[in-house]
Amino acid sequence: MDLNVVTTEEKGYKALLKYKDFIKIWVGNTVSRFGDAIDSIAFLWMVYEMTGSTLMMGTVMAVNAAPAVLFGMMAGVLVDRMDKKKVMIITDLLRGFSTAMMAFLYMWDMISLWHLYVFTFINSSCEVFSSPARASVMQVLVDKKHYLTANSLRQASSSLAEIAGTAIAAIVMGYLGIGVAILIDSVTFLISSFTAIIAKIKISSSKNIPLNIKQFYYEFVEGLTVIKSNVVLMVSLTMACLVNLVLAPFNVLMPEYSDKILMAGEKGMSLILMSFTIGMVAGSLIIGQIGHRFKKSTLVIIGFIGLGAGMMLFGFISNVQLACVAAVVGGAFIPVISGGATTLMQESTPVDKMGRVSSTASTLSLLGLPLGYAVSGIMSYGINVLTTFKFVGILIILVAIPPLFIREFRKD
Repeated sequence: MDLNVVTTEEKGYKALLKYKDFIKIWVGNTVSRFGDAIDSIAFLWMVYEMTGSTLMMGTVMAVNAAPAVLFGMMAGVLVDRMDKKKVMIITDLLRGFSTAMMAFLYMWDMISLWHLYVFTFINSSCEVFSSPARASVMQVLVDKKHYLTANSLRQASSSLAEIAGTAIAAIVMGYLGIGVAILIDSVTFLISSFTAIIAKIKISSSKNIPLNIKQFYYEFVEGLTVIKSNVVLMVSLTMACLVNLVLAPFNVLMPEYSDKILMAGEKGMSLILMSFTIGMVAGSLIIGQIGHRFKKSTLVIIGFIGLGAGMMLFGFISNVQLACVAAVVGGAFIPVISGGATTLMQESTPVDKMGRVSSTASTLSLLGLPLGYAVSGIMSYGINVLTTFKFVGILIILVAIPPLFIREFRKD
C-alpha cells in the first residue's frame, strides 16, 4: 500500500531557523547596528565638544556622505568581482580598527579634527563596499520564497537595536565617557566580522576578465542595463528610492510641528520619533510573519497608501498623544514598502549583478534626501505645517497610483 506523505512547509519566522548561516550574519548585523546607534550619538557629541561649532559638525557629516556620493555606484562593479565574504570581513575589521583608534586617541587626549575627517571617510568608504556585498550574500543565504521574511526580520532587529543603542548611549557616556561609548562600537564591528568568518557563504565573483577603464565602464553600464531592461526591477527600485524622498518632510516639519502645534517642544518630538520607530518594528514583525500571503507589488502599493494616510493624520492632530498614534501608523508601513521593494529587487536581479544594482539603489536613495529636504522646505514656506502634512500625505498616496497600471509589476 502506498502512503502519500504530506509535509507542511514552515511559514513566517520559523522558516528562517533552518538557515543557520543567515542567522549568523543576521546576529552580527544586529549587534553592529546596536553599536552604530551608540556611536552616532557619542561621535556627534565628541565633535561638538571638540569644536563647539555646528558648522564644523556639518563639515564632518559632509565628509561622511562623500564616499557614497563620489563612488557609491561604482563600488558595485568592484564588489561584483570580489569575494563577498572577504569584503564583509575586511570592511568590518577596518571599521573596527578605525573606530578603536578614534576612541583611544580621544581617551588619550591626542585627537585632532583632521583625525575625525580621516576616520569618518574610512568608515563611510567601508560601508559603501560592505552594503552591496551583504545585499549579494543575502540572495544565497535564504531561498527566494523567504526573502520577504528575512528582510523584515533584519529591518525589525535593526530598529530595535537602534532604540536600545540610543537609550544606552546616554548612560554609557554619562558613567564611562564618550571614548568608551565609541570603543563599544568598534567591538561590535569585530563581532560582525567574526559572524561572517564562521558563516558558510558560497558565492563567486562575476568576472575573470582583467579590469581596465573600458571594462569597468562596460560592467557599470551592464548593471544599469539590468535595471532598465526589467520593468519589475525598475519600478521596485524607483519605489524603494522614493521612501527617503517622501520621508524628508517628516524630519523637516517635525520640530516646528511639535513646538508650535503640539506645544510639546523637544520632548514631544522625541516621543513622536520614538513612536515612529516602534511602528517600524511592529510593521516589520507583522509583514515578516504574514507577508507571504500577498504579492510583493501589492505590499509596496499598500505601504505607500498607508504611509500617506499616516502623514495626513498629522495635518488634523494638535494633541501629542494622538500624534504618537499617527507616528506609529506611518512608521508601520515603512517596512511594508521597503520589504516588498527589496524583495522584488532580490528576486529580479541575477546574483552576479546584485552588487551593482544594490549600490545604484543606495546611491539614488541618498540623493533623494537632499531633494526631499529642499522640496519640503519650499512647501512649508508660506504654508502652515498642518496643511503641508495633508498635502505631503496626498502626494505619497498619489505615488502608489502609476504602478497600478503596470501589468508586469502587478504580477509579482
